[in-house]
Amino acid sequence: MNAVLTPAPGEQLPFNVPESLSKMAERYLEAEIVEGRLPAGTRLNPEEIAKRLNISKSPVREAMILLQREGLVKGKPRSIFVVSEINLADLEEIYPIRASLNALAVKIILRSPSAAATVEKLAEHLEKMRLKVEAGDAVEYFHASIDFYNFLISSCPNLRLQTMWKQLSRQVLRFRFLIMSQPGHIQKSFPDHLRLVAAMKEGNIEQAMREAEEIIYSSLADLRGVLKSENIS
Repeated sequence: MNAVLTPAPGEQLPFNVPESLSKMAERYLEAEIVEGRLPAGTRLNPEEIAKRLNISKSPVREAMILLQREGLVKGKPRSIFVVSEINLADLEEIYPIRASLNALAVKIILRSPSAAATVEKLAEHLEKMRLKVEAGDAVEYFHASIDFYNFLISSCPNLRLQTMWKQLSRQVLRFRFLIMSQPGHIQKSFPDHLRLVAAMKEGNIEQAMREAEEIIYSSLADLRGVLKSENIS
């Protein structure tokens, strides 16, 4: 009987487990959609995407189904998939929930025994964001911001909150990228996060919660302006 190689707690396998083809296709399509190379309404051609990735069509279709569940792709009759349309009404529903979750995560973290270590690590992520601002690199700032929130939310010992945040955040990733790519936005965003981490370092729970909410609501306000200027409702 073949033994199954299982790492001991805290250990890693001595080799990299290859990413599934469907996951690879999912990550590729997500990046194309989020960064605007596949605009809303674009019909996705599984055969063309499969050729580009040098894989079969089956994992590409699996990836599209997964992205449909996340709201990035919309399924139509006859197995047709298109990039979901941008909808401001959806953002008006999602962003207030994200604001509340962000504030609650901060509150839970600051009341946890590991608060100091978590805040110290957040400060390290913040420093990476600062370097991207100084370089004027909006795309890399976007990715550094994603890392900041991935760490913040994963540090919150509330699994249901983590699940809700991940589901909602994936749906609005492309809108976050859109707003980050606007001239001057990262220079505005960074001080907001600086104030959040400063309040967390001080252990000022109420102030940190206000900063966490304000960051999300400020982004929503900016998005309203951008989408309305492009006649998207």
